[in-house]
Amino acid sequence: MVNLNVTEEKLLNLMLKYNGGKPRAETKLKSAVQLQDLLDATRMLVPRTRPGRESDSDPEDLEHAEKLRQVKAVIEEVL
Repeated sequence: MVNLNVTEEKLLNLMLKYNGGKPRAETKLKSAVQLQDLLDATRMLVPRTRPGRESDSDPEDLEHAEKLRQVKAVIEEVL
């Protein structure tokens, strides 16, 4: 299980989609379709958060970017 605080619109919309349109603090994604949707959204976000621009980035942003990369890597292994 991976806990990830999200603020990106793509991920928030995905949470709403799988929570029946209701905002909730937590979303559990288990099916292959749900994980594929998460992987697609994460792949779109990870290129924007590549290493290299870290010198002028906030430590929290760097930590979040690393978590996104980890989520992407884990889902790619599972699917």
